[in-house]
Amino acid sequence: MSQAPTTPGDIARWAFWGPLRKALCPSNPGRVHALRSGWRLQWKAAGSSRDLMADEYRRCFGERYTDSGYAQLVQDAYRQAWRTHMEELLLAKLSPDTIDDWLQLEGQAHLDEALSRGKGVVWLYPHAGPVMLMIAGLAHRGYAYTQYAARGLPPAQMAKDHPELLASNRWRAAVRQTREANEDAVPANYISLDTSVRELVRRLQANEIVGLAYDGRIGQGWWPTPYMGRQALLSPGPYKLAVPSGATVLPVFCHSPTDGPGVCKIGAPLSPGKDWQALADMVLRQQEHWLTRFPEEYGIWLLHARIRREIDDHPLFLDYAQGDRWHRWVPGGVSGPTVAG
Repeated sequence: MSQAPTTPGDIARWAFWGPLRKALCPSNPGRVHALRSGWRLQWKAAGSSRDLMADEYRRCFGERYTDSGYAQLVQDAYRQAWRTHMEELLLAKLSPDTIDDWLQLEGQAHLDEALSRGKGVVWLYPHAGPVMLMIAGLAHRGYAYTQYAARGLPPAQMAKDHPELLASNRWRAAVRQTREANEDAVPANYISLDTSVRELVRRLQANEIVGLAYDGRIGQGWWPTPYMGRQALLSPGPYKLAVPSGATVLPVFCHSPTDGPGVCKIGAPLSPGKDWQALADMVLRQQEHWLTRFPEEYGIWLLHARIRREIDDHPLFLDYAQGDRWHRWVPGGVSGPTVAG
């Protein structure tokens, strides 16, 4: 893999995930809360990325906000992301005795009802809010949870083709290793994308929870669909997993209120039926409701997807697709303009 030059940001991230993480304790929330104001440093350092995030929000919400409203939304997004990352530093130190101070489950009865059906649960969420605390919140409450996600280094060829985004160095490698060790301390099961989908089916057959981010960018196939007022390419995998297995689907969403611990909102159980697209539509409409109510939780992921649009042939949204590589996923094209943006 190409070696990236060391930047001040690399050193800052290492200090964040190294010395700072070691100094924090979940039984002393006051110390963690006192550091929340640090979001302003990240927001100021973001530079032109703030404008890019504002543009992403405008593409999703149109005239819902004024210019000053969008500027405030960008600030709120950085504030929430900083809080989420701060609290993720505690993952390896959380326990059943402390988890309630950091993450609450809202609608836990929906989860228990879904598991009572005996066919497992496909747990679907976006890259928004305190997702890692969500996993800890389930695991420390005794639920058998398997997370399906990309971990480790990016594919070597992809990193070689896009060194400006994916090149590593010893500081970045140390941060990645620390973050994954932090996650591994949570009593949950992680399955990488190299694992056969049969293992997910087995987890469902054991009546466990299988968690997937429905807006992830790593996968084998992509499906064009309306999402957040735009045309998106999303993976049909979660829905095609649920339909033949008969697993109950739960849409969930994480956010952090101004006061109190983070919240994982659990939607009503959805029977998979026989039509995966109809199932996906129900999930996405529920998620759009939450994302419209808590848009500040999604800004960092919108920005992440926008910056990385050149890496593959399936950008999250087609209105900023470059070139025509995405056409392979949309036979006949999609109505409306596609711009470089």
